[in-house]
Amino acid sequence: MKISDIMIRIHPILAADIVSGRTDIKAPKYIDFFPVVDEQQKYMGTIRKEALLAVQNCSGGRQSVLALIEGNTPIVSKTDDIDYLPDTVNQAVVVDDNQQVVGIVTAARLMRMLKKNLNEFKDQFSAVINSAQNGILAVDSQGRIIIANRAVEEILELQNSNIIGHPVTEVIANTLMPVILESGKPLLGQKISLGKTMVMANYSPIISDNEVVGAVSVFQDISLLENTSSELNYVKGLMYELEAIINSSYDGMFITDAKGNVLRVNKAYERIAGIKATEILGKDMRQLVEAHYYNQSVTLLVMEKGESITINQTVKNDRKILVTGNPVFDAEGNLFRVVTNVRDITELSQLQEQLSKTKEQTLKYETELSHLRSMQLKAQEIIFRSNSMTQAIATATKIAEVDSTVLITGESGTGKELIAKLIHKRGKGITKPFIKINCAALPEHLLESELFGYETGAFTGAKKEGKPGLFELAHNGTLFLDEVGDMPLILQAKLLRAIQDKEFMRVGGTKSIKVNVRIIAATHRNLANMAKEGSFRTDLYYRLVVVPIHLPPLRDRKEDIPLLIIHFLDKFNKRFGYSKTIGPDVIDKLADYSWPGNVRELENIIERMMVTATVEELSFDCLPESFKIKSFLPKRGTKLKTAVEQVETFLLSETYKECQSWQKVAEALDIDRATVYRKAKHYGLLKG
Repeated sequence: MKISDIMIRIHPILAADIVSGRTDIKAPKYIDFFPVVDEQQKYMGTIRKEALLAVQNCSGGRQSVLALIEGNTPIVSKTDDIDYLPDTVNQAVVVDDNQQVVGIVTAARLMRMLKKNLNEFKDQFSAVINSAQNGILAVDSQGRIIIANRAVEEILELQNSNIIGHPVTEVIANTLMPVILESGKPLLGQKISLGKTMVMANYSPIISDNEVVGAVSVFQDISLLENTSSELNYVKGLMYELEAIINSSYDGMFITDAKGNVLRVNKAYERIAGIKATEILGKDMRQLVEAHYYNQSVTLLVMEKGESITINQTVKNDRKILVTGNPVFDAEGNLFRVVTNVRDITELSQLQEQLSKTKEQTLKYETELSHLRSMQLKAQEIIFRSNSMTQAIATATKIAEVDSTVLITGESGTGKELIAKLIHKRGKGITKPFIKINCAALPEHLLESELFGYETGAFTGAKKEGKPGLFELAHNGTLFLDEVGDMPLILQAKLLRAIQDKEFMRVGGTKSIKVNVRIIAATHRNLANMAKEGSFRTDLYYRLVVVPIHLPPLRDRKEDIPLLIIHFLDKFNKRFGYSKTIGPDVIDKLADYSWPGNVRELENIIERMMVTATVEELSFDCLPESFKIKSFLPKRGTKLKTAVEQVETFLLSETYKECQSWQKVAEALDIDRATVYRKAKHYGLLKG
């Protein structure tokens, strides 16, 4: 505090005016002395008020009044600190930098100003203490309560008047304050019950000149702590006067004045924010934000709105903290301080982000497993001997090492998926994902979400955490689009973009996802004709048909049928624990069949024969009924008359073998008996 803060401004009296009797006292009544100066405004001394009044009332001898001027009154500069006043001095004359008298200092004035400043400090101290969310209780060396903040009143449900001055043991029976006063050592983490409230209390002695002059306790409502924040740690630390009380908080405390100038930060704040107090003390919050110490300031927001505000704040080292700013008002209702409580949420943010990523990765693995369990590549070989299959396998093996798009065509059951798996196995390898989707098996809206996935809330019934699509699951692997010819036109456009750009967006998403996926498509349709007719996009067709592989139907590669029969026979013998065989005549019969269902139909027929037959060797009788119906076709190039005779001979002979009666043959063929006998005789079918 400066001398100028406590001085009384007063004009000095000219010595000449005193001598001539021209003085007129125009000062407050409580001033009892006046500074005296000469004509050059040079300080001469002081004259007491009663002496000056006596001079004014005197009718003669005014020259002697100069002797009344006292020269022992000390002189102080208005810029001096009040500490420069000697303890024994009760009055002084104040001069400016030019040594001109500008005022006086009286003992009464000094006492009033010190009392006012003391009251202001008490108000400030009380405001800071009462702004703390924790209870703060202090006692003197006798154990009498001298400080109790608002939190203490709320927890104890007592007015301050019923607390201050009372022995602490009367207010809190189970307190450890007497122990602290006796031992002079701090104690942390006492769990005690205060009325209906369970609190965690920390104790610290107050030491002055190596003597215990009191103790302070800081306690926190545990139930409130558990309900409001699981991250808030119990208050710890030692309490040494005001600085010790603030530093005892485990949470950071950041205090500024009403203009945003940083006044104090505790040790906890330095730890949480990673900023040393020396870096920011005395600086304005606006400067600190501009210097990128903080991305935003809760202090400035509180100064603007005059209310408590909570925000997430990022400090210069990218730490995330949760800050709550509380305004502190003085007795006149003006903003006096802003006290900010700080909590570190960096680890919590990292854990939340890690948990989110873990959930998404787990969902991706679960979805991938659900698709891969039934699609795992097996170590089986493709059975073939025909030239057409040899050429198809050679092409598949040759292009396996590159990522070119492949289109496999052929009838259903010809083994298109086996060729796709062969390409994947020889190229990407079985450790990489092989994802299959049947484009004809799902409706349009489900097909899109299966291919590309969807975000949270993309449509009614969607999982709240979203779902990755098959494109994502096939990353660094192969996506097999079976029956691609049945894909709706609107999805063909999206598929084309995904193949061309190697990126896509989930349904309901806003950001692109890049993937590295090899595309293998398959269809039983003629995509070239479909492209001409407009039922399949021409640009997508040419994007898919980079490497075409056509699989011939089984009826066009009959030399493969015996090998396939033996392969399936061995496969089902191992599966069911059989040791069954098959007769050569049955193999020949199966080889002559047209096989509209191709290899898949052949495999099903062999399995059916094996599980239904009661004999060890599969014979002609084990074949399904459709194979027992004999058919006859004349050779290509046969004349029509000859072909008719051959067919009639075949029908008559085969029907007689079954009926053993020409009468029954006539009935079976729906002709009269005479015609049957005539034709049978003509073709030499009658015996004897």
